Amino acid sequence: MIDSHCHLDDARFDDDLEQVLDHAKSRGVDQFIVAGVHHRRWHKQQEIQQQHEGVLNAFGVHPWFCHEHQAEHLNMLESLLPDAVAIGECGLDFCTSRPDQNIQKECFRVHLEWAKKTGLPLIIHSVRAHETMFMMLRDYPSLHGVIHGFVGSLEQAQSFLRLGFLIGLGTRILNPHAKKIQKLVSQLPLNAIVLESDAPDGLPKGARNEPANICQVSQYIANLRNQDERIIVAACNKNTEELFL
Repeated sequence: MIDSHCHLDDARFDDDLEQVLDHAKSRGVDQFIVAGVHHRRWHKQQEIQQQHEGVLNAFGVHPWFCHEHQAEHLNMLESLLPDAVAIGECGLDFCTSRPDQNIQKECFRVHLEWAKKTGLPLIIHSVRAHETMFMMLRDYPSLHGVIHGFVGSLEQAQSFLRLGFLIGLGTRILNPHAKKIQKLVSQLPLNAIVLESDAPDGLPKGARNEPANICQVSQYIANLRNQDERIIVAACNKNTEELFL
């Protein structure tokens, strides 16, 4: 299995990353795409990839931190892209207390231009910003990627699919109160889905998440769709490989 979105460079894994990866591999999760978020952690991503088999990197500036990046940081990021399987995590987050929306859009557009130039897929964070996201992506019809941690309607998901973006599903669907996304899971075509943990995030009450938990996600999706889990895993792996690998 492939975890299409995790943050192995997070400090919460500093003490036991080897054990976390061993646990994941014991459950059949043997490839991990690490999504970048901040210039202070890009070098750490590179070190982890060098030290651990099956780790691949995406590099980007998370919208929460776009105001902490200057031109030299963005130039540094561009120099990392030849070794990346994707650009991101990048995007828009219009929740209150997030950076100014215009700063976010300016930073995101830089990522869009890089994706246009390199042909790399995008890993997109879109929270309370779907309509603006649609408008920005329409200006770049050649781009493709994934909408990470999607929470939205079927109509919104279909709009992203038409633009060339898959839907990332992770441990948040295990929440018994996540009725909207659970319903969406049963409505989406299998060729639209990739599995992700978002580890160490993605679990309630601040509990540390791990890549191994995408096994629970695939089981849950299989139950929701009344399909064999092996079919779910095979389809999601195929989608992830075709997008990133």
